[in-house]
Amino acid sequence: MTSPTLPDTDGRRVMIKLEHLTKVYPGSAKPAVDDLSLDVYEGEIVILVGPSGCGKTTTMKMINRIIEPTSGRIVIDDADVTRANPDLLRRRIGYVIQQTGLFPHRTLAQNIATVPKLLGWDPDRVRARVDELLELVNLDPAIYRDRYPKHLSGGQAQRVGVARALGGDPEVMLMDEPFGALDPITRERLQSEFLRLQAELHKTIVFVTHDIDEAIRMGDRIAILQEGSTIAQFDTPERILAAPANDFVAEFVGSGASLRQLGLTRVGELKPAEWVTVGPDTPRQEAIELLRRDGGPALLALDADGRPRRWLDLTALHNFNGQPLDQAGVPAAAILTPQATLHDALNEMITADYALGVAVDDQGRYRGVIDIQTLNGTARGGSGQDLR
Repeated sequence: MTSPTLPDTDGRRVMIKLEHLTKVYPGSAKPAVDDLSLDVYEGEIVILVGPSGCGKTTTMKMINRIIEPTSGRIVIDDADVTRANPDLLRRRIGYVIQQTGLFPHRTLAQNIATVPKLLGWDPDRVRARVDELLELVNLDPAIYRDRYPKHLSGGQAQRVGVARALGGDPEVMLMDEPFGALDPITRERLQSEFLRLQAELHKTIVFVTHDIDEAIRMGDRIAILQEGSTIAQFDTPERILAAPANDFVAEFVGSGASLRQLGLTRVGELKPAEWVTVGPDTPRQEAIELLRRDGGPALLALDADGRPRRWLDLTALHNFNGQPLDQAGVPAAAILTPQATLHDALNEMITADYALGVAVDDQGRYRGVIDIQTLNGTARGGSGQDLR
């Protein structure tokens, strides 16, 4: 095992400590988990990743005692919970699984309220918490509160699963392949949404996946596990990509490390370049003069709230028939939220007009643009400056 690189903890304490944790199933020749020790700091996401059968899900389920350890200790928030009441323990821990596990005969509000009711919250507090969490996962309480799980898409159901796990405001969350059953587009959107939530909530999270790309995107630190939950490397995504500890890690991470570096930087971390923009009421002739002076291929039309809507080249402006400028030209695709990675940006920009991504804030308002040169510089470890 390689020693983990300690992150900048900013004085944070160890929230979860696994000490010599072992699980041996009756009749099995080898332990499913063999003498695992691991620290998870307050507010960080630690990813357990590895091939099938390496014990990552068994490890996670021992943390909330769904599976009882054969030996070893589990310490959460300085309390040894190895022999604590497992039902009381689970009420302190949010749990999200791949198929959501929503109760089909209960409304979404009733599902989300499960743990708060077990904790004895009064009805007004429970109702307020349900509405707060539905809004947090971008589901309108007035529309979704009384719906049943069968009325949801896969992505919506997974959002409710996350909301239910947050119901009792736990400090610790366990997530077992939470987005694995979704289509790639929905999966990426929910990953971004969850990272946005984490930036607000700062939960301590143990996250299990078999997908190294998801691990790199989601994790503050990654534990790559071999058979028996033996740690091959426990480190930051950057160091795992730059310096695999051994051949097993190098093979598991695979080729394309430079491209995967794009998954380590988020659009919100960059200062995007300026671009010439116009509003919906900008006169056509003024827009034409702006574009000619700028010398670029097109202007970016924003709506009245500053959200990017359309690209306007000279042809579009000359064919302008009097409608607001944010309805002319071609749609502005490749809209990049602060939580999107540069890998996400590349996927969007490959087919976008002018090979440009448009960076927006959390409210969808225009911040600037990102081009291929920026991505190239990041992949090579540079800054990718001077976009124009």
